[in-house]
Parts: sequence; structure tokens; C-alpha cells
Amino acid sequence: MRSRLSIKKRLCIVLAAATCLSLVSLPVQPVKEAVPTAYADGPGSLKPGKVTLRQKAVFYENAPSRSRSLRNHNAAYYGLPGQTFRVSDVKGEMAFIESDELGNLWLPAWYLSKEAGQVRNIDPLSLKLPDSSSIYVAPGSSVRWPASQAGSMPLIAVSKWQDWYGVLISPDPWKKERTIYRPAVMWVKAKDVKSKEKLPAGLLEPSSELPIEAVRNLTDYLVDEGDSKSYVKQLLGEPKVKEQRSGRPPVIGETWRYEAREALFTATFSPAGKLTTWEWTFPNAAAFEGNYYAGSHDPFSYRFSAMPLLRTIEAGPVWRNQGNLNFTFLLEASRNVLLIKGDDGGFSGMHDNSSLYAIDRSTGKKLWQQDAGFGWYTAVPDRKREHVTMYSAYNPEKKAYESRVRHIRLTDGRILWERKHKAEFGLTMTAASGTILLLEGLDLNAKKSMLSVVDQQNGKLRWKKTLSGEYRLLNQGPEDPYVLIEQSGKLTAYEPMTGKIAWTYKSGKKVMDDPAWDPYFTGGYRYEPLSPPGTTSRWMLLGDKWTLLNTESGKREGSYPANEMERIEVLDERYLLVQRALDGNYFTGAKSYETVLYDAVNQRELWTVKGRAARGIMEGDVIYLTLNGIPAAVEKETGETIWKMKTSLKSNEDVTQLVGSSFGILDRYLLISFGGDLIVLDKGNGRILGRLGDIPTGNVDLREQAARSGALNIADGEVYIGTVNGAFVRYDAEELKERLDERGAEMDAAGGQLDHTR
Repeated sequence: MRSRLSIKKRLCIVLAAATCLSLVSLPVQPVKEAVPTAYADGPGSLKPGKVTLRQKAVFYENAPSRSRSLRNHNAAYYGLPGQTFRVSDVKGEMAFIESDELGNLWLPAWYLSKEAGQVRNIDPLSLKLPDSSSIYVAPGSSVRWPASQAGSMPLIAVSKWQDWYGVLISPDPWKKERTIYRPAVMWVKAKDVKSKEKLPAGLLEPSSELPIEAVRNLTDYLVDEGDSKSYVKQLLGEPKVKEQRSGRPPVIGETWRYEAREALFTATFSPAGKLTTWEWTFPNAAAFEGNYYAGSHDPFSYRFSAMPLLRTIEAGPVWRNQGNLNFTFLLEASRNVLLIKGDDGGFSGMHDNSSLYAIDRSTGKKLWQQDAGFGWYTAVPDRKREHVTMYSAYNPEKKAYESRVRHIRLTDGRILWERKHKAEFGLTMTAASGTILLLEGLDLNAKKSMLSVVDQQNGKLRWKKTLSGEYRLLNQGPEDPYVLIEQSGKLTAYEPMTGKIAWTYKSGKKVMDDPAWDPYFTGGYRYEPLSPPGTTSRWMLLGDKWTLLNTESGKREGSYPANEMERIEVLDERYLLVQRALDGNYFTGAKSYETVLYDAVNQRELWTVKGRAARGIMEGDVIYLTLNGIPAAVEKETGETIWKMKTSLKSNEDVTQLVGSSFGILDRYLLISFGGDLIVLDKGNGRILGRLGDIPTGNVDLREQAARSGALNIADGEVYIGTVNGAFVRYDAEELKERLDERGAEMDAAGGQLDHTR
């Protein structure tokens, strides 16, 4: 049986209570016509078997009964006119439906009658009824309740049949545990109505006085997949913001954001202008949860966020390049060219496409592209950032595995040389000064490999070496002066062009595996494409220590004891951020963690904080980091918290999965991808200014290091952001700062509060 609610992405929500409904006589709401269909016999002759719905109808988890209160009937799904189901049993006025997709549900049998096909959708009306009148589960039903049970809000009618009105009944509760219940449609006699008033159009306009609960009920029932932009606009009003959005693969549509005070509503349309998804976001939840989906209708969801509602900051970029794969990351940069990784974000059989392409740094125009299909690839630049060498395992043009090493000129994509390898047991590629290092497995378990060192300029083989037993190739890129091989407790540096030994270092027996091989590892160094490393000293795991080694001389400059229950993040050559698991048998999966700042110069721990601190970036005496996923600032010397981003989390919940980039410092502001948005914080006090408009971001499994290094980069007066809808965007740093200054001034004038009505 299909689960009623799919929990898909790890974010989420708690609903704010609504107030009384206040109505004004304004332009009327749009009406969608009922779908005419041919039907079977009515409820009096209803027998088990296949049936067709006459009208949009509510399915219930339990058969509606007078023994339950009016608002507590657990409406689970909406059925649409023309849909067919199989009735298993009929009990009185109720039909019992067994569905492989939806489970066991109840439906008033009247909805399967010919009469139900005559129901008309109407402009929404606000009705007032005397408490002594009744509300019926279907016209003429014996199952009814006193109108007083509807609550203090006026009833909203959305349909009419003869002298009956179909009214929305708000569920209470409407969210329980991991279940969302939908507004039911019950019926009242027209003669019982004391007064009626048409609802105004523009339910989510700033001037609207409807409580969010009423608007939510109306969108739940009236907004359907495939609706037009004009219908949604007439119903809800003009959106605050319009943004580009895409699916997978990217098909650029448009998302409308209605930024109300109590909630956020978004509606996403296809390129043809038809509604594909909508989502309600409610702030100030006690915990982050997954998205809740409205019954069986996956396109419609609810998100309960522990963040306050984010106002959109509209700022025009210098350029916006649209790629053909969802995820974009900056890999490398020269003065004139940016090298971008495109990826569909899939894995474990779901990964179909990846690409390497170059963008003109000044114009954003794509210069060239190499596709890698569903095979993984590696790309390393030369030291001058004039060329890139790409290894790819699959040729999408031939639709076949083909291990190719190609040396490509950045400016025009011309392939200057190419090598092909059998690579029956896999091949990895990295670089050392002036050379490309190709490590090709010779057996299934990689116990034996052949290292080929080729001249990066012409692709010619310089030398080879067979490696067996336990060995590691420790090179990270063209800045490494030597080929670095650890084997049998010894690290040996080889001259890249000749293979001659330059120096050796006794590393000793290892005590743990290198966590860098873990695809989810986000520690170690953060590579910065706009500012490649200029130092020859590097932290690496050697034997029983993390060692700061001068790769030119082979001399140790610092160390920290290796422990398999710890993970390190390098802030610089002096400071390490060390995450430590406090329980369990493995680092991953522990229930409790702490983080220490280690000073390698003085060889001591400076401070300890509870939780997992990560994504650290130092500026003067302050370290900006995420603490269990929440952005924060701490004093470098003491670890005392200067500020922590405001949330409504009531526990020390770890929400690291919401972080999709490293921090970017822009003058007095911090930028970071969090919860699907590129958010802006005041770095002095952690105040949230809002989200950058039209910059959808997010975390993607198994691309953590790519996101950490290339999702957000700021340098030389430029801001570069990768997105999750295929766009790669450049801002002018000074212009963006000025826009953020304006936003800060607006907040100051409003007393620091978000003003969603402007």
C-alpha cells in the first residue's frame, strides 16, 4: 500500500493558527467548470464494483459519522471527476474503497450518483448560518451535524447542487504527526443561509484580510495541477516575486512567490504556463522535517520550517549562464575563463549525465563543453590555468565505456592531445608540477596498479612505476612539486619529469583509513578556485598522525594525533577544526559530538564546543562556521558564541543537510546556501536580511566537496554562485553590497522586522 505522505527532502514546518474571516465585497473569484462525464446508476442501486466519480470528492480514512465531530473526519485525498475506483462494499450511505495506491478509504455514495454529475462550481461565497441549522455529509444525507461545530469562521461555499451549497470544512487538527488532512466538502441547505457574500479576488494580495487558514483551505481545494497562470493570478493575486525554476532535466519554467506575513505560498508553472507544483511554507517549527505531500498529489506539498520567513532580495546579476544540467559548480578559474562542472545530481544507477564546460568570465557566454554521460570524470588544470586535462570513463557519443585522457585549451576547447587506456579495473587521475598522474588498477581489488606519469604539455609518457600492497598516491593538483607516494610506512617524493627520488619521510604504520576516500567527507581542505593555494605545506594523514608537511623539503612542520573517531577540517596551516564523536563504534552514526579548535603551533586545544562545527572560515579574531548546521560566529581564542542564526529549533538537532555551500564574506555580510536558498546574514550580529532572488540552491548527495569548494565563491570584486536549476550566476560584489545595504536600511527603518507587504 502506498504511504499516504511521502517525506522527501529534509526540511520543515509548524502551522500558525488562523483568526476570524473578514470579508469585503470585491471582484469575484474565478470558477473552473465541472467536467461533464457519462456515469452509472445512483447510490440507491450502488453495488460493489468499478465506479466513476461524478464530481470532485473527498475520500475519508474513516466513514463519516455523527459520533465524530464535524471537523475531525480525517479527509485524506481528493478524487477528480472521471476517475474510476473499485467499490469493495457499501454500508448505508457510505462506499468502501480498497485501493493499492491510496489504501482503504470511505466515500459518500452520493458522489457516485447521476445527481452528483450536476454539481456546479461557483465563485467562492462566505455563508452565515444559524447555529440551529445542520451541515450534511452529502445532500439529503442522514449523517449531519449542528452548524455550531463548524467553528467561528463563516463557511465558504465552493459548489452548488439544486438548493444545496457545498462548503469547505477546515480539519481540526489539519496536521497530526506525519499526516496532512485536507478540507472536507460538506453540504448545507440554501434556505438555511442567513447571508452570503462573494469573496474578493487576490486571496494573497497584501490588502487581503482573509486569514491564512481560509486561504490554505481554498488553495487546497481549488488549485489543481494544470491550472493556467491567469486562473492562479485571478485567484491569488499578483505574486511578490517571479523566478525561474526547473525540473530534472532542466526545463525552465516560472515560480511565483506570495510572501505573506504568516506563510509563503509558491506556485511553479511549466514553460507552457501550466501549474506543475505548489507549496505552502509555514515558519517557526520546533524541528526540521521532510516535506509533507497533499494526499496522493505529490506536486502539492507543505513545508514546515524552523526559519523565519525569508523576504526576497532582488538584485540584478552581471550575467546568468543557463546550463543543461541541474547542478553547477565552479571548478577552476583563469583571468578570462571559468571552468564549470555540470551534474544531474543522481547516483547509484540514477546518475545519467555530467559535463565540463567553460564560460567567458566577462560575458557569461559558454565557450565549449565536454559531456561525460553517466560516467564520472576528473579535471585538473595546469599551473598557469591555461589548459585543463580531463579524464572520462564513458563516451556518450559512442554510448560505450571508453577511458580517455584529453588535454584541452581553456579559451576555445581545442583538444591538444589525447590518450586512451583500457582501464579494465578503473583509473584515477591527478597532477604534479608539469605532469599528469594516471593510476590504473591491474586487478579487481586494486592491490596492484600501474602509475603512468605523462608530460602535461604534450601527453608523452615520462616514466612508469608499478605499485602493489598498501599504497597511496597523495597528490592533489599541479601545485604539488613532486609525485607523492606512501607505501610500506614511508612517503617518497619523486621528481615529476624523471622519477628520481627527491626525499623520503618515515610515516609509520597507519591507525585509520583516510576519510578523504569517504564520498560524504566534507573535511580536509576547502579548495578555492578563485585563489589557488600558494603554500607548499599541506596537512595529510601519515601513519598515526595528521602531519603538516612541507612538500618541497619533506620536513614536518606540525602534527595532530590521528583518531578514527575524529574528522578534521583545515582552517589554515595553523588551525584545525576537529569534530569528535563521543559515543558509538564509528564516527558516522554517533549520537553525540563535540568540536575542538586545535592550535598546531602551540600544540594545544584552544576550546571545545558541543556539536559538530564545520564550514569554518576565519576573519581576524572571528571564526564563522555552522554548528550542527546552523550558521554562527565564535571568538577564535575562546570559542565563545558571538551570535547564532535565529531559528525556532527546540533541540540541538543537527541540520547539516540543509547547508549547500561554504560561507562567502562580502564586506559586512555573510552569504551561504541554506535550506534551498542563498541567504544573507549580517556578519556582525547574525541578523537574516533575506534570500537572494532567483538563486535556487541546495545540497546534493555525493557532491559535498564540489559544493563546499564551488557552489559559492567571492574574490576580486566578483561573486559567483552555482544553482540547482542549471544556472551559474555572476554578481558585481560592490553592486550587490549596495543592494544589501539598502535592504539593511529598510529593516532598520522597520525595527529589524521583515516587511512582506512592501
